[in-house]
Amino acid sequence: MHTAFSPPIASNGRHAVAAMPAEIDIHNRDGLVKSMFDVLDSKAGVLVVDMSETAFCDSSGVHALLTARRRALSRGKTIRVVAPQRSVRRVLEICGIGRLMPIDGSLEEALSHRPPMPG
Repeated sequence: MHTAFSPPIASNGRHAVAAMPAEIDIHNRDGLVKSMFDVLDSKAGVLVVDMSETAFCDSSGVHALLTARRRALSRGKTIRVVAPQRSVRRVLEICGIGRLMPIDGSLEEALSHRPPMPG
């Protein structure tokens, strides 16, 4: 597991995948938001927030996702979240993230979504 944010690990022009750290809290929230903004400012139409290795996410992580969502909407882009671990998924569901952006169980599931080609 890693503890710091990694830049996108894959980009195919449509999707950019950003691997999240093992823990998301107030200590790394601002850096995560900045990194997600950088990805959202790229040409990829979908940011896939890969929380596969995330074992802990508090309200700071939820806030980071909501902040990134606002940026995505202003750019005409979408965010998909990968959250296979039950504890992380539960936090996201309780906070209503699933009503605002898809939460997928695997990276493959998120990448199988075909967004429209950028115009």
